[in-house]
Amino acid sequence: MTVLVDTARIPAHGRWWAHLASDTSSAELHAFADLLGVPRRAFEGDHYDVPVERIPEAVALGAELVTTRELLARVRAAGLRTPKRRGEKVLSTAVVDGHRVDVVRSAGVPAPHGEHRVARLVGGRLDLTDDGDLPRVAHPGAVPGVQPGVVAGFRRRWTRTPAGLTLHHDGVVLLADRFPGRLPDRWWTPLLHPG
Repeated sequence: MTVLVDTARIPAHGRWWAHLASDTSSAELHAFADLLGVPRRAFEGDHYDVPVERIPEAVALGAELVTTRELLARVRAAGLRTPKRRGEKVLSTAVVDGHRVDVVRSAGVPAPHGEHRVARLVGGRLDLTDDGDLPRVAHPGAVPGVQPGVVAGFRRRWTRTPAGLTLHHDGVVLLADRFPGRLPDRWWTPLLHPG
């Protein structure tokens, strides 16, 4: 088990923050964060943001104290680094059929991109339909930070080939008439399993 915590001092929300990451797996990172009592909302795709006052506790539980540069290098070398653009929030990550899949909340889909998919609830479960005619309006307030008429986020698939790493992005649009209320917690989970 190799969980890393850095010595970063990042100011935000009136506190100072460090990063908790794993150079082994996302599952290991989530298990350690649970043990440390770090809420899932602090997950940023490849690391957790943790208050700096929790660093000694993380080290006592077995995390290795490293510099930010070393943490980034080790997470990148392990293939677990999740790059993101300003305004993006990685909601979840999984490895499915040899592909790494990220679900990212964002108002736009980066290139290279594939289709826009329409999300709808079917029997309490999120389902994706084919592109068809893209809707004009997303459900306002269904997802924090998502405005009407924009993409709610995207699913990014990473595939390793002999030629290198390839990326594919699918936009996800939420239809107002398909979501009469707020979305259920962890609504994005079915997006981790591309069909």
